[in-house]
Amino acid sequence: MGGSVGSIADEGVLLSSGARVESPPILRRAGLPAAALGRLRLSESFRRAEEQARLRRWLTLEGHALSDALFAEIGALGQTALKPRLVGLRRAVFQSRRPREEEWNGAVAELLPADLVERIAVWRSKLDALDRIVAELPAVLAAEITDRERVLREVAADPGFRRALSQASPALHVELGKWLADPARRPRAQSLARLAKYVARAAAKTSPYSTFTISGLGVWVDGSAPEMLARAPVSGVLELDGFLLQSVIRVLRESPGLKASMRVRVNPSVTRMAGKITFSGLPPREPIVTMPDTPAIRACLRIVEEGPPDTLPGLCGRLASGARTPREVRPFLDALVRAGLLILEPPVTDQALDPLSDLIAWVAAHGGEDLVDVAVLLDRLRTEVGLPVPVEDVDGHCARQDRLRDAVADLVNRLGLPFQPVAEMSKAVYHENAVFRDPPVECASGRWRPALEDLDAVRRWLGVFDPALPLRLALGVYFRERFGPGAQVPVLELCRAVHEEIAREDGPGATAAGQEVARFLRASPLANGTALAASALGRLRQLGRMQEEARAGVLGPVQADGVIRTPAETLRAMAAGWPEWVTPADSLGCYVQVVERGAQPALALNVAHSGFGRGRSRTTRLTALAGGTVPPGRAWSGASEGTIFAELSGTFSSALNARTASTDYEIDYPFTVTGRPAAERLPLGDLVAVHDPRTDLVNIVSTRLRRRVVPLHLGMMADVLLPPIAQFLSWSFGVTYYLHPSFSPLAGGADLAPPDQLGTQPRVETGRVVLRRARWRVPTGQVPTRRKAEADADYLVRLVGWLQSHGIPDRCYVRMWTDGLWGNDPADDKWGRWVLDKSRKPVYIDFANWHLLAVFERMLRAPGPVMVFEEALPAPGDTAALTDEPAVAEYLVEISDRG
Repeated sequence: MGGSVGSIADEGVLLSSGARVESPPILRRAGLPAAALGRLRLSESFRRAEEQARLRRWLTLEGHALSDALFAEIGALGQTALKPRLVGLRRAVFQSRRPREEEWNGAVAELLPADLVERIAVWRSKLDALDRIVAELPAVLAAEITDRERVLREVAADPGFRRALSQASPALHVELGKWLADPARRPRAQSLARLAKYVARAAAKTSPYSTFTISGLGVWVDGSAPEMLARAPVSGVLELDGFLLQSVIRVLRESPGLKASMRVRVNPSVTRMAGKITFSGLPPREPIVTMPDTPAIRACLRIVEEGPPDTLPGLCGRLASGARTPREVRPFLDALVRAGLLILEPPVTDQALDPLSDLIAWVAAHGGEDLVDVAVLLDRLRTEVGLPVPVEDVDGHCARQDRLRDAVADLVNRLGLPFQPVAEMSKAVYHENAVFRDPPVECASGRWRPALEDLDAVRRWLGVFDPALPLRLALGVYFRERFGPGAQVPVLELCRAVHEEIAREDGPGATAAGQEVARFLRASPLANGTALAASALGRLRQLGRMQEEARAGVLGPVQADGVIRTPAETLRAMAAGWPEWVTPADSLGCYVQVVERGAQPALALNVAHSGFGRGRSRTTRLTALAGGTVPPGRAWSGASEGTIFAELSGTFSSALNARTASTDYEIDYPFTVTGRPAAERLPLGDLVAVHDPRTDLVNIVSTRLRRRVVPLHLGMMADVLLPPIAQFLSWSFGVTYYLHPSFSPLAGGADLAPPDQLGTQPRVETGRVVLRRARWRVPTGQVPTRRKAEADADYLVRLVGWLQSHGIPDRCYVRMWTDGLWGNDPADDKWGRWVLDKSRKPVYIDFANWHLLAVFERMLRAPGPVMVFEEALPAPGDTAALTDEPAVAEYLVEISDRG
């Protein structure tokens, strides 16, 4: 890339606090230019609708004022035959009705003061203007709608957009193809609205789905110039769906030849205590299994752990003695495998860059004649997945999709997998990500540094709002009461105890701390704010007060421009005064957008979650698969004050968890296959939970390394979808989401309940960080809906008037808040359903875009109780980046303390 003064990619950006902004930053750029949205606006119709709404509001207000003035004149007027006419005039202006001839004429005007006559004349002229606009708007609107359909067709013809649409909605992609081939084959109105919604998604959002968004590894450079966006080559990277891949492996591993070739390993969660062996059982339930530590089991485990890697047949031979043959030993070993104490591992690691190649090699080497055809099918599948189809070659990509679906269907049928027809599950066959092969952006440290310094202050301040902190505090009390101060127990023993608390609810033996632990593990994180104040645990009540004080310290007076501004130093001072059990994340990944503020911009904070390479390692993997340039080494490496950070191994059957290694160690998790050397693996059974009497918290410690361990989920799958033990480790001892798009740390008290009327939450800025965009929370029933037989123009004007009256911008993001946000009943899985419900995600709505207005109306047909409108900041297209075609951009920057 040209124009950089000097790359500092290896070091990142060092901040005044000693924290470091890691390198490289990640760019996520919208697949369509922002100008596409502007071209779709009904500019003239919307201007007239706005003017009509303003005129109606002015006529109403002025009419009421005139009515009051006329009331006074009528009261002062003596008996005259014209008095009833003045009464009629007063009623007309009050009702915004044109006065009849007998109600307004020269004779009536002579009864009134000159200034009042002039006001009535102006009022009538405004009414004339309104009548003209009302008469003209339907025709103007109809003509613009027709023209914007033509523009929508042109915008949707973009190859990258069509390629993404072919996976997101195959049926709509076919309809679009017919329309592009023949303008007369116009899709139905509902299809046009869906098409416009996808266009808005591709132009206004940066969700990395297919080629709707393009991701890449940027670089930090010296200097202060605006971001320099390069024309880096783009590749579409296909990955087989993780669940499909693991399902294929699960079936193949039962083939006699392949099963006999798999390496036997001891379940890494094995824990020995008091003559018993405890371990995590088979997924997905992961029951905690306990069995007697018999001599036979001890001998078996010793041979597997201390001997060279071996297969099940080889192990049978080694365990056989003079009294028992290998055949007689086999049922014993099979039983241990079925229980999960022994694990048979295929030679295909979860994080392999090319798992299909490894799978093919395994099948070819050990599958025998029975699986020759399977190896051929797998090779056919690998060929299609790895085929380098250029992004602009939409027809070639669609043909590859068809071949890929056929290959998967043949493989599914051959293996007898219990899947629905592949034609109906095309979205679950593979996933595509668009990536830049070379660095697409240069970010100048001098331009970014002031905002990054303030972002670091936000990182420290967010420590008190860590959504997992209440669980950790309650867990400390529960552990002390259950096991004793300073006690240490194996992690699985703690898991078992917590599971018992969840099952016990408020039954016999339940304690306040145990109930709190169970509640925080099964309820919505949003409920924590109200739950803290009423907690039976003093430290949780203290945390609740601290959170309220932290909010109050930021939510100062609203300034004249409607924004709350707080110096970043205020946040630093608050964080410095908190007790030691409130700590900032050692590494926090922040998704930000640049808000132009002169030479040194502000950053709008969208999401903040665990850092340590989360997100960056995923993009690095995809870039490597595309044959692009990737930085050497791991995304994050280091320790802090005797603490080591270890990522959870495995993909857990999700391609979103496939990534490059981030940390120096990993948690060796049962039933995942790792390629790391043994020295870098921390078996789950090696970990013990240790109570710290000084802080009254529980830490995880490696018995082998004798150091505290922080377990980390660094895949991109949602934390709540992790298997039970992994989720418990991540929430209780790791780092999770600190700021989620649906949950603002600034929300407290009444903000956590469904509102009964429209409420405004102003924008909040701390230094150069936008901590919260302006929001409007509205009970869905109060949002204007189309009346029966209401004309298009009339509904548009009424909706525009409602937006104007409440200050809601005509371009914003709209989301629906469903019941799951407030569900706190353990018997009701509203929260789990909400996590998977796409309706909660923000939808970009431009009310001057007719088809997006149709999307908005559709949202109102199946509403949740609350609709949230959020300002688009920055607005699409607002950028100082050096580029020919501005596009919405989001950056992932990671701020870390390295100790």
